Amino acid sequence: MPLDGLTLKVLVNELHNRLRNGRVIKIYQPNELTITIHLRLPGTTEILLISADPLHPRIHTIQEQPPNPINPPAFCMLLRKHLEPSRLLGVEQQGWDRLVHLRFECPDERGQLTEKMLVLEVMGRHSNLFLVNQEGQILDALKRYPERDIAPGYLYQVPSDQGKQDPTSFTKEEFVDEVRLLAPPTPLWKWIQDSCQGFSKVAAQEVVRRGGFKPQTKRSELTSADWERLYLSLQDLLTELAKGGQPQWYPEQKDFAAYRITNSQGKTFSSTDALIRSIVGEQVQTRHIEQKASALRRQLNNHYKRVQRKETLQLETLREAEGADSWRHQGELLTASFHLIPTGQRSVQVPDYTLPNQPLVTIELDPRLSPSANIQRIFKRYNKAKASKKFTRVQLEKTQEERRYLEDVLLQIELADDELILEEIERELTRLGYLKTQNKRRGAKATPPQGPERYLSSDGVTILVGRNNQQNDELTFRLSSPNHLWLHARNIPGSHVVILAEGDIPGETLVQGAHLAAYFSQSRTSPKVPVDYTLRRHVRKPRGAKPGFVHYEHAKTIMVNPAEFTLPPKA
Repeated sequence: MPLDGLTLKVLVNELHNRLRNGRVIKIYQPNELTITIHLRLPGTTEILLISADPLHPRIHTIQEQPPNPINPPAFCMLLRKHLEPSRLLGVEQQGWDRLVHLRFECPDERGQLTEKMLVLEVMGRHSNLFLVNQEGQILDALKRYPERDIAPGYLYQVPSDQGKQDPTSFTKEEFVDEVRLLAPPTPLWKWIQDSCQGFSKVAAQEVVRRGGFKPQTKRSELTSADWERLYLSLQDLLTELAKGGQPQWYPEQKDFAAYRITNSQGKTFSSTDALIRSIVGEQVQTRHIEQKASALRRQLNNHYKRVQRKETLQLETLREAEGADSWRHQGELLTASFHLIPTGQRSVQVPDYTLPNQPLVTIELDPRLSPSANIQRIFKRYNKAKASKKFTRVQLEKTQEERRYLEDVLLQIELADDELILEEIERELTRLGYLKTQNKRRGAKATPPQGPERYLSSDGVTILVGRNNQQNDELTFRLSSPNHLWLHARNIPGSHVVILAEGDIPGETLVQGAHLAAYFSQSRTSPKVPVDYTLRRHVRKPRGAKPGFVHYEHAKTIMVNPAEFTLPPKA
C-alpha cells in the first residue's frame, strides 16, 4: 500500500523528535529521484533519505549512504549551496495530507540567518521535492514542470485538499448531527476516505471495522447510535496514532501501517521509521533488481537466439559434410570403371566392387563435362566436404561452448537477489563484448567486487557458493586449495561450490554442500538433482575458456532434493 497520511503523521513526529536541531553536514543525490541529508546530532550522525520515486515516494532514515555519482547532479549542488551548513528546525506535516515540510535555518548571501524549506509531496507518480525560500518562492524542484508553474522563480502552490477536513476537527455533535446528514449513499469507508484528510482505503475500512460494521455498510443502514460508535472508533484510531501508533507489516495483505489493522496478523516494528526503512526499502531494492535483471536478460536473450541459430546451421552443415565418404567412394568407382562413363549423359551405372556380387550403383553426372572432368568434380566435392567437416566441428564446439556459457549467465541473472551480483555480471558481459555499454548512470562509481557467498554447515564448516562467473572463478582457483571439495550440479548450469575442509568431510556437510549446488542451479525446483563432487585439484580451466567454464574429472555423484532445502546460516 502507499504511504498514507496517517502513517506519515506518526513517521513525521518520530523524525521531528529524533532529528530536530541536527546540523546539515553533507547532502548527496544517489539517483535522479533521491537525496540524502547527513545530520550531525549530539554523539551521532543520522542520514535522512528523501525520495520522490513515483512508485515508492518516502522519507526515512538509513544506516549507510548509497553509492553516489562522481559528479553531483544540479539539484544536489543547489541544495548544498543553500543548506550547507544549516540547522534543521523541524519536520512537519501539513494537516494530515501527504505533504512534509523540513524547515532549515541557514545563512543567506550576507551571512544573516534565514529560513528555507524542503517540501516533499508524497503523491504517487506526481511526487516531487521542492526547495522554497522564506517568501514561498521555488528555488528549484527535483522534477521541473514549467507549464505547471513548477520551476525556479514561481511561487510554491500547495496542492488542493479536495475539500477534505482535518479528522481531529469533528466534534461528536457535528459528526452525529450534521455530518451524517450530508454523507452520500456510498459505503462508509468510501465516505471517510473522501471526507477526511490522510485516510487511505485501508485506514478508512479500519475505522469502520473498529466500530463493529462491515466496510461495505452504507449511511442509510446506520442509526444515530451507530454514528456515535463510528465517531468513537475514529477517535480510537486517532488516539492510537497520537500515542505513537503500532507500526506493523502485514505479509498476507502486503500492507504496512503505523496502526493496528483488525483481524490481521502483522509483524511489529520498533518504530514507523524502521518499518518504512525495512519494508519500502526492500520493495525498492527488489524493484531495482527486477528492472536490472530484466534489462540484462533482454539483451542477453538476443545473443542467445543468435547462437542457437548459428548452432542449428552448423549442425546442418555438419550433417551435409558427413556425406564426404560417399563422394570419395563414388569417385573411386568411377575411376575403376572409367571406360563405362558415357559422354553427355546425366548418370551412369557402374559395379560396386567393394560389395559381394558387385551390384550396380547409379552415379549422377554433369552432361556438360567429360568423363575425366566428372571424376575430378566428384573428388573436388569430397575434398571440400572433408575440409568443411573438420572446420565445422571446431566451430560447432565453440558455438556450443558459447551457448552453455550464455545459459549459465541467464541462470545467474534469474537467481540473482542482490544488485551487486547483477553489476558484476554486467561488467563481465561488457568486457566480453555482449554489452556495448553498462547500464549505469553517468558518472556513477564502480562498485567493488563482491566475493562468493559463505554459508556455515551444521558441522561448523564454511561452504563457498559462487553467484556469478567472477565469483565462480574466484572461489575455485583463488580461495580454495587443491584438497578442498568442489561440487557442481551435473550437466546443467549452476554455481560452483567449495567446502573449505580437507580430509574426511562430515556427511552432513557434504549433503548441505550438494544441496547448495543443486539449489543454485537450473534444477533448484526439482525433487532429484545429481550433484558431482571431486577434489579441487581435479578441476581445471581450459586455455581461453570463458569465465566460469571448467573441466573436472574423478568425480563422484550424490543425489539431493533442493525443492525441500532450507539455506544454512551465512558464515
